[in-house]
Amino acid sequence: MNSMLEYKGYHAKIEFDAEDMIFVGEVFGVRDSLNFHGRSIDELTAMFHQTIDNYLELCAELGRQPDKEFKGSFNVRIAPALHRQAALKAEQGHMTLNQYVEKAIESAVSETKGGEVYILSDRPLKAVSQKWTDGEILRSDSCYQAPGRQYRLRGELFDAKPC
Repeated sequence: MNSMLEYKGYHAKIEFDAEDMIFVGEVFGVRDSLNFHGRSIDELTAMFHQTIDNYLELCAELGRQPDKEFKGSFNVRIAPALHRQAALKAEQGHMTLNQYVEKAIESAVSETKGGEVYILSDRPLKAVSQKWTDGEILRSDSCYQAPGRQYRLRGELFDAKPC
């Protein structure tokens, strides 16, 4: 099920208000508050499009650059020990911390098979309890099922072995 709408590069989260019997949408990723609602899916979609069109039109009238949903940079707050681990792993992999984090996020959100999975752990891989990868579980025993995937642990790249 998808509870999001997309239009002109903007996305909105949709919820149902049972009290008022309407669908309510909120555009996310922009500083301005952009909200809309509708009693049907068609009305909700039309109101979302109108909201975005009005927003872009108003920005043009004011001579203001409209917010972009994602700018490609964000701050992440993590434990200092994890920060240190990631920086060391990046250095071992001959890449910047930003490149390492980008690859880790790509791996985590990828819906395609193949490529590398970056695991931030100094523990032996079999101690990692469970990690979902392409719908398959990386198990806590020594049985690692994920054909076509490679795993990086302590800077070493290895292929997953079938059970």
